[in-house]
Amino acid sequence: MGRAARGSEFREENPADMFVETAQGLKALCGKLSSKILIGFDTEFVSEDSYRPELCLVQVAAEGIAAVIDPLSCGPLDAFWEVLLDPSKTVVVHSGREEILFCIRATGRIFPKLFDIQIAAALLGSEFPASFANLVQKFTGKVLDKEETRSDWRQRPLTQRQLQYALQDVVDLPVIYAKLQRELEDKGRLTWLAEEVDRKQKDLLDAEGREQWHRVGGVTALSGRSQAVARRLWLWRESEAKRRSVPPRRVLRDDLLLELARRASSDIRRMATLRGMNHRHVRDLLPQIAVCIEQGLKDDAPAQPMSIKQSKTPLSGTLVQFLMAGLAVLCRERRVAPSIVATTEDLRELVAYRLGHAAKGRMPKLLQGWRGQVVGDQLDGLMTGKQCLLVNQTESDRPLEIRPYHPVENDDATK
Repeated sequence: MGRAARGSEFREENPADMFVETAQGLKALCGKLSSKILIGFDTEFVSEDSYRPELCLVQVAAEGIAAVIDPLSCGPLDAFWEVLLDPSKTVVVHSGREEILFCIRATGRIFPKLFDIQIAAALLGSEFPASFANLVQKFTGKVLDKEETRSDWRQRPLTQRQLQYALQDVVDLPVIYAKLQRELEDKGRLTWLAEEVDRKQKDLLDAEGREQWHRVGGVTALSGRSQAVARRLWLWRESEAKRRSVPPRRVLRDDLLLELARRASSDIRRMATLRGMNHRHVRDLLPQIAVCIEQGLKDDAPAQPMSIKQSKTPLSGTLVQFLMAGLAVLCRERRVAPSIVATTEDLRELVAYRLGHAAKGRMPKLLQGWRGQVVGDQLDGLMTGKQCLLVNQTESDRPLEIRPYHPVENDDATK
C-alpha cells in the first residue's frame, strides 16, 4: 500500500493519507468518511477507447483524510456511493459532470447536496468554465503539477508521481469550498448554486434514460423520413458499441450515419459507394445497416425532444445580437460570468418565445429561476419595450446601460 501525503510528497508515516487497493481498505475508509459532513470528490478515467468512460481512480478528501481509491482492485464501490449519497453530507467537486454520471450509472441516483466550485466561482464573477488549476491558484496560491495529464490511468502499478498528481486534484477542494460558500452566502447566492447544480444533475439523469439521436450534428435538418432512418441507425450503433465496448464513432462515424439517413436507401451496393464505407470493419456491417434503414423507412417521423422552432428571419439574428449586448451589461453589473448565465441558444430561445416560434407551453430557460431574477426579466423587457439599452458616459469603461423605458408624452420636450 502506497501512501500519499497531502500537498507535496508521499510519506508512509501519515495514516490519514491512503491508497486504497482492497475491499477491506475501502470498507475502513468508508467507515471514516461516514462521520464527515464535507467530502471533496474527484475521479480519473479513460474515455477514448470504451463505450462509456472507464473509472480508474477515485479521490476523496475530508477533515484528516486524503485518499486515492483503486476501483480496479478493491471491488464494487457500493458502500462508497452510499456514503456520498447521504443527505447529511456535502460533496464538493470541480466541473463534476463525469462524477455525477459515474454515480448515476452505479446507483441510478444523484447527490442530495453537491457543491461544484466551477459553477460557484462563475456565480461570483470568475470566468466560466474555469480550470481547476486556475481556481486553486486563485484561492490557495498553489501552482499544480500538470505532468501526468496524459497518463493512462488503467495501467498498473501506478507510480508515486501519478498518485500525487491524482491526490492534488482533491485535497484543496474543502479549502476552496469554504471560501466560495462564505462569499455566496454573503451575496445571497447560495440558492442560485443549489438550483443550478440540481438542474445540472437532473438533466444528466434524464439524458441517461433518453434517446440522443437528435444530437447528431445536422440530423435535425433532415426530412422526417430521413430522421426516422437516422434514429434507427443511432439505436443500432449504440447497441453495437455497447456490445463491443467501444465508442459509437468506432462503429459508424456521425458523418456516415447522416449521409446514409439522407440517402435513405437500403441498397447495399449503393451504400458501398459512399466514401468511408469501404473500410472492412464498416463494410462487414452493411447487411445490418440495410436492415436498420428498412426499419426506419417504415417508421413515422420521430419527435424531437425539447425542440424549438426557431425563426429564420434576419430579424431574429439581429435581436439575438441585441440581447447579447444587454446580457453583457447585466452580467457585469451583477458580477456573474455571462457564459454560465446564457448561451447563444438560450438567447435564441427567448427571441423565439417572444416572436411566437417557441414550442407550445415551453418557458424559456432565461425566464426561469435565478436566471430570470438576474437577467431574464430585463432581457425580456428589452424584447417587449419595457426596458431600453442606451449609451451613457461614453468615456467610461461601462458605456452601455439598461433602464426602464419611459416614452416622452410631450413632443415639445424633445425639441
